[in-house]
Amino acid sequence: MLTKIASPLSRKATLVSVVISQWTARKLDKRVTDEVNKSHGAAADAGRYNKLLIEAKRLEKINAIVSQARKLHYTYTKPWHDEGARILPNVLHAKFADEFRKLKRDFDAAVDAFAAEYPRFVEERKRALNGLFNESDYPSASEIRSKFKLVTKTTALPEAEDFRSDVLDADTIEDIKREIAETSDAVLNDAMKDTVEAIVKVVGHMSEKLGSYNTGKEGEKSYFRNSLVENVRELADLLPAFNFTNDPTLDKVAERIKSELTVEDPDTLRNNEAARKSVKKSADDILKDVNALLG
Repeated sequence: MLTKIASPLSRKATLVSVVISQWTARKLDKRVTDEVNKSHGAAADAGRYNKLLIEAKRLEKINAIVSQARKLHYTYTKPWHDEGARILPNVLHAKFADEFRKLKRDFDAAVDAFAAEYPRFVEERKRALNGLFNESDYPSASEIRSKFKLVTKTTALPEAEDFRSDVLDADTIEDIKREIAETSDAVLNDAMKDTVEAIVKVVGHMSEKLGSYNTGKEGEKSYFRNSLVENVRELADLLPAFNFTNDPTLDKVAERIKSELTVEDPDTLRNNEAARKSVKKSADDILKDVNALLG
């Protein structure tokens, strides 16, 4: 089991949410939906016809940056009990903010470029949609830019002793403080459990890939990408920041992952069977110890 060492989470992390808004460039065409359903004798809710208002490739760059932003958020944070906001360790805040600023600059540049070409894209799609084109489906050229946003919001984690009220009685205030404390404990436990599960997932994937490499059926050849090692290295680098309870066992696991599983590069693991077996054994040993933490 994980060792729990009392340490206020509110002093180690903040809550960060990534707020994203995008124009989807899709629109339900009720008229065509009704026509198709009726022509096939189907129920009114049997199907829906959604039009693609802009050629998909015109939004690919923006969509790719948004995906990177979501991945960044999930990589550097742990779950909070509410949707959207997640726990960002203070030691990772500067790195997260720096990488997010770069993505935001790229996002703003991509959206500006899209907005500048938007009237042309609409005309382009007008020809492609032909009879399905409806000008009222489209935002005006002057408002299209406002349909896109990528920002972060940071708030402090709640701490029971910080709660104050001039209108509630003492018993109610104590009940609220107790609820805040219990919620914080539950969130902390879930965050630590999520960290351990991430180890099991990433290290387990490495063990599986190394174990099955070059052992497929006749005519088949298993393989693994360089990211197999890169993902393990990233995990090892982030683990100390996610050890919110200062658990010494988890610190040792992080050290072992870095020293035993990332010592060989991907090509060596592919070409050197002895090295591959050695790293796989280390991965299996670490998995055994980590699974014990899940109790």
